[in-house]
Amino acid sequence: MRRLFIYFIITVLGLCVQLNAQTILKPKMKVEHSSFAIIADKQTWQECSAELEAYQQVLGKESLPTFVVYDTWKNPEAVKKVILSLYKKHKLEGVVFVGDIPIPMIRKAQHLTSAFKMDEETDWHESSVPSDRFYDDFHLKFDFVKQDSLHPQCFYYELGVHSPQLIRCNIYSGRIKPIANGVNKYEQIRKYLHKVVEAHQSSNRLDQFFSYTGHGSYSNSLLAWVPEAYNLREQMPGVFDKEGRARFMRYCFTPYPKNDIINMIKRSDLDLAIFHEHGLPDRQYFSDIPETSSLEEHIKQLKTDLRQYVRNWVRNRSLLGKEYQKADTIYGLDSTWYKGYDDPVIISQDSLEDARMGLSLADVTEVSPNVRMVIFDACYNGDFREDDYIAARYIFAAGKCVTTFANSVNVLQDKQANELLGLLGLGARVGQWAQLTNILESHITGDPTYRFTSFDPKIDASVLCRKPYDEAEMLSLLQSPYADVQNLALHRLHANGYKDISALLRHTFETSPLAMVRYTCFSLLKKVNDSNFSEILIPALNDSYEFIRRSAVREMIAVGKNEYLPHPVRAYIEDRHASRVAFNITLGLYVFDEQPLKEAIDNVLKDSYIQNKDEVRSQLMKAYASRYSSDEAILQRKEKEKMRLLYVSSLRNYPIHGSVDAYLNLLQEQSESEEFKLSLLRSLAWYKYSYKRPEILRVCNELRRDKHISAAIRQEAERTYYRLKND
Repeated sequence: MRRLFIYFIITVLGLCVQLNAQTILKPKMKVEHSSFAIIADKQTWQECSAELEAYQQVLGKESLPTFVVYDTWKNPEAVKKVILSLYKKHKLEGVVFVGDIPIPMIRKAQHLTSAFKMDEETDWHESSVPSDRFYDDFHLKFDFVKQDSLHPQCFYYELGVHSPQLIRCNIYSGRIKPIANGVNKYEQIRKYLHKVVEAHQSSNRLDQFFSYTGHGSYSNSLLAWVPEAYNLREQMPGVFDKEGRARFMRYCFTPYPKNDIINMIKRSDLDLAIFHEHGLPDRQYFSDIPETSSLEEHIKQLKTDLRQYVRNWVRNRSLLGKEYQKADTIYGLDSTWYKGYDDPVIISQDSLEDARMGLSLADVTEVSPNVRMVIFDACYNGDFREDDYIAARYIFAAGKCVTTFANSVNVLQDKQANELLGLLGLGARVGQWAQLTNILESHITGDPTYRFTSFDPKIDASVLCRKPYDEAEMLSLLQSPYADVQNLALHRLHANGYKDISALLRHTFETSPLAMVRYTCFSLLKKVNDSNFSEILIPALNDSYEFIRRSAVREMIAVGKNEYLPHPVRAYIEDRHASRVAFNITLGLYVFDEQPLKEAIDNVLKDSYIQNKDEVRSQLMKAYASRYSSDEAILQRKEKEKMRLLYVSSLRNYPIHGSVDAYLNLLQEQSESEEFKLSLLRSLAWYKYSYKRPEILRVCNELRRDKHISAAIRQEAERTYYRLKND
């Protein structure tokens, strides 16, 4: 009896250890290939220990040994220290944060986002990016700044000056953070973990798919929307041919698609849904005001719009009066058009009309989505610094939804949201997929270990993703019939420094019949950023896949070589029905030089079949006019300082290359303010792909060593230098 008691004590102590005040519950099985960690705060553990242990056990049954770590976490560094220890000792592949875990708020790293470019001198809470790349990318280095006094769970960090400048996640992560929905937060976690365990105990193939494209996505371009269905079949061949079903909807299929979308996500058999839409933390925007077709409908809708317009201005009576007068004088709209803007009955009616165009937080709870996984290709739906947000509402609702992938800030429309989806169909864990596709703002809300049963019993992508790197094996996977198995191999070869990666990517891009493989080659070559990248942009502009064509336009703008010009000009003429391609061309033409553009337009039009050549020439030169305004403001100083700073800031999105030498001279001008020089240095840091990058590097290298200028200028020059130098 005594021996049994001693054995029990040793076993318990072996499974539960204290490390620097953290309590770590070890898995009951030996770690062989990899492990996982559940990281919770102490109170969550005390309230939800049974459910957390059940989660730990079900992962163990899937041969994923799982640690449970809990503490009263003081800061993100304490959490990261534990993660790093488990990673080094136990081959950690991922973590999930349960409960109140500190939120890193990242600054000086907007280039690692897809689109976010808010002035960081404004509200810190709004201008920082909540990001768990602090925890799951060990290459990135951060400098602590301060804790938020109003939001004590938020901690501000700047990306280190000498930090690597690319995201390469070592592990994957997810968050299970309860929300302010009127339900006890520990009850939320308990109920959620119960359905997670249930989901892991069922076998479910990814064979029921739904994609919705909302108003304003991809400029409402049909040519941008259509390829998604073809790509999905390429990524998961055969899955949707018989029993499987993929559904694709657009905002224009019906005046108010909200109910149709609700019916889809309530389906008990739906596996994955993707929303290409606009969003906020508390709203999914599905559609806009329906198109009207009669005079009566036109008038009704105009009155609705004007009532809302007045409500937005009503607090400022003097401005409202001026707006009334302008509307009456210019458009002949007297006060009868606004009548009822303050009538409670009409306000309610207008509010109901607005509610028909999207999904609110309360709607999500009422709907209780059953779709197992949701990808929100939208802004702010995953903003976990908020007390309540859309992505979390999905997983905490009563339905079967267990995981979501969403963005904490705004996100670029010209982004590939379906990248590597085939790995999910082949059994990769959601976290393993996200680890390969992460940007600074993307996050899993919910269980990152969830996986679908592979549609090919001979392939388990969860095993492929975690296997140690073997160059010969990766090269052999390039012969796989599955596009995303090939793409996984390319990602692994790139990440592990395969010596011939650039040539391999270029050759594969030029020869592969698979659009998603060509896209992966394109995106990885951008990271390599050598001559092969700048040279493939011309053939990429003629690719059959519309997304590659519009990406080629964006990257030509980033590189800025005038020799590119005949190709976007020709694309504007021959591919103008691809509205997103044409939109990007007109938006970025002005970063090139004027004379080469005029020559390119003349040469292309000379051999063109179109009849309206003068009209096209006028359109292109009108698009170029932004260059004149920018040069006048920045170089000729024809605007006040505030406007000049706005023009300088715009260089982050559209880097004017031909003016770089003049910009660099301004950095030496004593008459320029320090604020202006700092702003200019920050914008020049976005010239990473520019053919003028060597000149910027040279000047920044000189400035960062110049003891005769201010410390602030030296520091910003050093940051820009390493942004451009660091590959």
